[in-house]
Amino acid sequence: MKLYGLEVQGRPASTPGQRTSSRTAASQSGSPYSLGQFDNSSGNGGASFGAYPGSSDNPGGYRPATPNKKGQYSGAVLDELESQNDEQVGEMSKRVKMLKDITVAIGTEIRDSTAFAEKMNDQFEGTRNRLRGTMNRMLIMAERTGIGWRIWLGFFAFLILLFMYVWLF
Repeated sequence: MKLYGLEVQGRPASTPGQRTSSRTAASQSGSPYSLGQFDNSSGNGGASFGAYPGSSDNPGGYRPATPNKKGQYSGAVLDELESQNDEQVGEMSKRVKMLKDITVAIGTEIRDSTAFAEKMNDQFEGTRNRLRGTMNRMLIMAERTGIGWRIWLGFFAFLILLFMYVWLF
């Protein structure tokens, strides 16, 4: 069909014979929950559904994921649940290992940081002792000169004002 100078293809009319059924698509998926080779639909056209092999004794169109009258599950259901359980256990094991590695790394970092902090504390203590000794020696030297602390304070204030004057002007 041509519309405004462009070639337009129309959608083909679908007839029930040409239509792709969901049964065909589902049977190609390979899922145990799909219709297909395990279809147990009755010959009267009723849509019953069986998700597992050998479930043709289950009338009514639902899968036998619930126990039968004796409280037993089908082997396929148990196998599927077991495989899902194994996959989840594997994933959880990977996550637990990852968390364990993270906690070990955190513990190592804490030990290293603690050792570093103790080393810094010891160095600060040594520096404090040296400064205290230096300050005491300076005070002893200042007392021996005979010049009081007020004169030294005035001298340093004068030097600061002199530097500020030179720097600003």
